[in-house]
Amino acid sequence: MLSLFRESVIVLCLLSGLMPSSLVAFAQGVSTETQNSGNPVGGMSNVLYGAAYYHEYMPSERLDKDVALMKEADITVVRMGESTWSLWEPEDGKFEYMWMDRVVDAMTKAGIKVILGTPTYSIPTWMYHAHPEVLARPLGGAPTFYGMRQNMDTDNPTYRYYAQRLIRKMVEHYRDNPNVIGWQIDNETASYGASNQDVFVGFVNHLKQKFGTTDNLNKAWGLNYWGQDVNGWENMPTRDNTISTGYKLEWSRWEQMRVTNFLSW
Repeated sequence: MLSLFRESVIVLCLLSGLMPSSLVAFAQGVSTETQNSGNPVGGMSNVLYGAAYYHEYMPSERLDKDVALMKEADITVVRMGESTWSLWEPEDGKFEYMWMDRVVDAMTKAGIKVILGTPTYSIPTWMYHAHPEVLARPLGGAPTFYGMRQNMDTDNPTYRYYAQRLIRKMVEHYRDNPNVIGWQIDNETASYGASNQDVFVGFVNHLKQKFGTTDNLNKAWGLNYWGQDVNGWENMPTRDNTISTGYKLEWSRWEQMRVTNFLSW
């Protein structure tokens, strides 16, 4: 029954627009609190049903009407905040909470649970202005510009410094709020095609660990073809213009590993 309950929550949330990562804390809570009893987590007798809600897109006076519509539709949980870094931190080190507190309070009064998303997939303009190096360098090294989501190198230590600081502030602010029942980690996370120098250095270190020597690498990738043998790790070419299918495949694996490592971090 426990397994069926968790799967029902996941299926309903998927149908309503919630991402699987939103369910991590909730599903773990179900597992912990129900493994020795037949009671749902927190004493709830109903499966949560909800959707994403972006009040920041709406006129402020819409909030009461939106909540009333949610109640009419039997919504019991909302996911919010995952693309709002510029609202949480409008200036470097200046943190704002009241804009979201207002929404969380309205949901609480209506009996609607809240899942908050860490807004780390859309960096604010002040960060780009101060640290343009955090933007993802595309293959080929074309110029990079601000203006789209998911345009950063998630391995960049400067980006991670600011991301960690913001996440800590958010968790500290809401950790004692019983209506905030879970956290979504990042959003639609990918490698974003980043080929920055730190990404390439990490890739070479990965190759060293996997293949040991460049001789082993040359054999595995068939680099005798067109004389592309790598003689020494310091001579490793970048991914930009390679025709080696072995290189391309391992780079794709590395991109997936980067995503896993970032989410684990």
